[in-house]
Amino acid sequence: MAAVRRVATAAPIIIPAMTEAPAGFAGTAAPAREELLGAPVRTPRPSRLARALELSPKAAEGAAALHLHTVGDLLEHVPRARREARTVGALAPGETATVLVEVRAIAARPVRRRGMRPLVEATVADATGPMQATFFNQPWLVKRYEPGTRLVLHGKYEGRNRFRVSNHATTDEAAASTEEVSHYGASEGLSSTQILALVSAERAALRDVVDPLPGRWRARLALAERAATLLRPLIAHAGAVINGEADAGGGEATTPQAVVDDLMK
Repeated sequence: MAAVRRVATAAPIIIPAMTEAPAGFAGTAAPAREELLGAPVRTPRPSRLARALELSPKAAEGAAALHLHTVGDLLEHVPRARREARTVGALAPGETATVLVEVRAIAARPVRRRGMRPLVEATVADATGPMQATFFNQPWLVKRYEPGTRLVLHGKYEGRNRFRVSNHATTDEAAASTEEVSHYGASEGLSSTQILALVSAERAALRDVVDPLPGRWRARLALAERAATLLRPLIAHAGAVINGEADAGGGEATTPQAVVDDLMK
């Protein structure tokens, strides 16, 4: 008797009918009809995502190792983890952390050891106070990071207001953060800190990301737009920055939607 072969079939996808308007982003209340009619229309141009990344030769090699060649590749390079960002005033001796700071002063200091380049020491600060950041074997940073430059620094806090920098990059975000920072898969020549800064700088290109699903499907299945999903790594970063500034200045904390609106400007 011949054996009977059973063929497994996938269960059908049932899209529930919509009985009410979908809730707004990061909220539970459905928007009013006037809000829906007045919402801005986004017209993506995905061809702009094919723009090549503008990087130094060393960073370009590191990006190529990660298969990051275009702005679209960069935005699709999602972080592998999210770690707590710290303020200067909250750092503990021996702690490895990421901080968002502004350069107050910077200078090179010669080293007695033969063959070693001068150290670069910078006074950096956020809303909670200053500290001394040390960069090794990079004397050219004195000209690159002039006072007023905003930086993302990753390294080890050694106590007594001294921070040993391992990775660094410029950022257009304001200093001060107490929440989370995205950490990306990196390579030699392109660190996670640099990738975070690049993604932040290219965030406007998220307007050109095309969603693969029709809007009705997304609404019925309560799915976020693809652009909003790719934006999530920056929401905690920017939300922490904005709320950190509000706390320091005595203002009110911002809402998730306000963070999204600010990032998409």
